Amino acid sequence: MVQNTIEALLRQKLGLDANSVGSRIIERAVEQRQIACQLPDRVAYLALVQSSPQELNQLIEAVVVPETWFFRDREPFQYLRQFVQEKYVKEKYENVQFGVKSIDPDAVLRVLSVPCSTGEEPYSIAMTLLDSGLTPAQFRIDAVDVSQQALIKARAGIYRKKSFRGGAIQNLEHYFQVRPEGFAEGYEVRPIVRESVNFIQGNVLEPRFLLGKQYHAIFCRNLLIYLDEAARHQVIESLDRALLPLGLLFLGSAETGQMANRNYQSIDHPFAFAYQKVFLPNLQTTSGTTFRTTSRTALDADAAPPNATAAALLKRKESTKANYSKLRLSSPWLKQTAVQSPAQSRDSGNSSSAPKSTLAKLNPVNPRPAFVQPFPAPLETARQLADRGQLTQAAQLCESYVRANSAQPIAYLLLGEIYQGLNQPKQAERCFQKAIYLNPNAYEALVHLALLKEQQGNWVEAQRLKRRAQRLAEQGYEQSQSGS
Repeated sequence: MVQNTIEALLRQKLGLDANSVGSRIIERAVEQRQIACQLPDRVAYLALVQSSPQELNQLIEAVVVPETWFFRDREPFQYLRQFVQEKYVKEKYENVQFGVKSIDPDAVLRVLSVPCSTGEEPYSIAMTLLDSGLTPAQFRIDAVDVSQQALIKARAGIYRKKSFRGGAIQNLEHYFQVRPEGFAEGYEVRPIVRESVNFIQGNVLEPRFLLGKQYHAIFCRNLLIYLDEAARHQVIESLDRALLPLGLLFLGSAETGQMANRNYQSIDHPFAFAYQKVFLPNLQTTSGTTFRTTSRTALDADAAPPNATAAALLKRKESTKANYSKLRLSSPWLKQTAVQSPAQSRDSGNSSSAPKSTLAKLNPVNPRPAFVQPFPAPLETARQLADRGQLTQAAQLCESYVRANSAQPIAYLLLGEIYQGLNQPKQAERCFQKAIYLNPNAYEALVHLALLKEQQGNWVEAQRLKRRAQRLAEQGYEQSQSGS
């Protein structure tokens, strides 16, 4: 089938998981390119795209539509500023402590943004570093993207109002100038920001990608969710090689599960989705600089549970499966019995029991009332089908809806819950991650995903998700927030 072959090409070139963007979106892109190339049918277009690297790049441009804006999600930039002011600058000028050399006083702070899309993220990083007190000579930002068209826009540095959504830039005129009369309408990045960013065309899956490069901080947000498992692993390995010891890695809100069982410590800054690279003492970087180690107390607290007997593991599996045997679509709180946390397991000393889930603690005592958003008609029908036990039909209806409405977090939440009922945890996990990507405050999706991580035995990630849900609960977020 032509569609499957084209999707396989995109997977080979980009590591793109077709399910993450939807086959219908790829099909529309193929149709657009076929018309643009004035070809009679799909078979002819397939022959062209297989033989022409240029046309394959054009197809990639049509499939990968950038969606970004300045200071998107805000908190990662807030933490970067805090890190620079409180830690980086301090170590830069107090570079000898307890006989150990840290950051060279003459070093330049190096940051990577990948994929950088049309430039809003790397320029946001530059503005953050300038606001933190660094001069343009004290930092350098590499910004990488596979799309040549996106990079042309990024280098031009001209943006319209949609790139400034949310009012994240308080002093717009400080870093932007209004385009003079007679030019296209928009705001142009001032030279002090533009000249601190080095835009590079590159593919993160290329074997020599970032070879020899070293960074203090890497932003790789909302890329991994579009990749298949092998590509995700390859990307993380490449980034890990490029990140200096004690360096910071920023991921998207739905991608933090990729860091489980890796030598990284989660940063305790709400909604920053940042990790710090942990290393062994006296580890030397390629430049010869030695960095101080940090404590792994936080990681140890969420370590894997002690060894359990086969009977206990079987009981845990049956207990978790029971949680999903009946959909609870009207409430985010699963009150059935679930597996215990590692700390509870150690305290009880009895690995053969399955005590109550620690997720029960998340429910706020007096939550603020929340507006309940009604389901669109197709989703309401799907929910009714699921309530009657017709889960396969409900899933088909939901899948049809998300293909046509790919930016609706409530649809992915419902589909994930239905997949739970069908005992398809991988598909459910992907749906909940998509809901969180579309809405970082997707409260129910966080709770469901935490339970899935417990089911998988991924205790560190389950604890992280529960803490994040707890913060939302304390802020008064209720179940309707997942669909807002």
